[in-house]
Amino acid sequence: MAYNKFKKLETLQIQFGINEITATWLPKNISAVKATQKLLEDLEEATSEFLTTEKAKSEFVVVPILRELRRVNDYQFSMFSGFEFNVDTKNGLNGFCDFILSAEIKKSEVSAPIICLVEAKNAEIEKGLAQCGAEMHAAHLFNEQRGKPRKAIYGCVTNAFSWCFLKLENKNLLIDPNYVPLTFANPNEVLAVWQWILDKSLANE
Repeated sequence: MAYNKFKKLETLQIQFGINEITATWLPKNISAVKATQKLLEDLEEATSEFLTTEKAKSEFVVVPILRELRRVNDYQFSMFSGFEFNVDTKNGLNGFCDFILSAEIKKSEVSAPIICLVEAKNAEIEKGLAQCGAEMHAAHLFNEQRGKPRKAIYGCVTNAFSWCFLKLENKNLLIDPNYVPLTFANPNEVLAVWQWILDKSLANE
């Protein structure tokens, strides 16, 4: 078993005691964030691409968003793409993650503390929630094993146009049902949510 074998959220409860809670947890008063011209140009180029696969959506939409966040945050977190993240093979917490964000900067390999994981899906976001939750639980264990626990681990599942944000805290997996929309001309709302998450994560709040 590996991360991509987790198909149902109930498996997380049965196997790890993680409770799924669908509830609005992102605040409504998140400060606005305006995209830079570079990001808008990158997304404009994406409009000419065939965004019909997970790989294409990752390369032309997700990566530009994450790179933008790294730039505007003065590279205060590391980003790993397609990284093999083996934490507990016996329990299926192994395999490749689309994107891992770590508060430890300038490292060639993933190191604690991991603060967020991102899964890119081609169509239905719901099909990636259990997988992302399993990866978040693995990140929680990974941080604890290395003496750098975090109050919360954040996650995101996106098909490039809709972004679902998750938070794992105290064995509760909070899934915000209010998917955040992204258009190539206006990625500001997604950026604002991401900035709020990064502010919380980097401060370990």
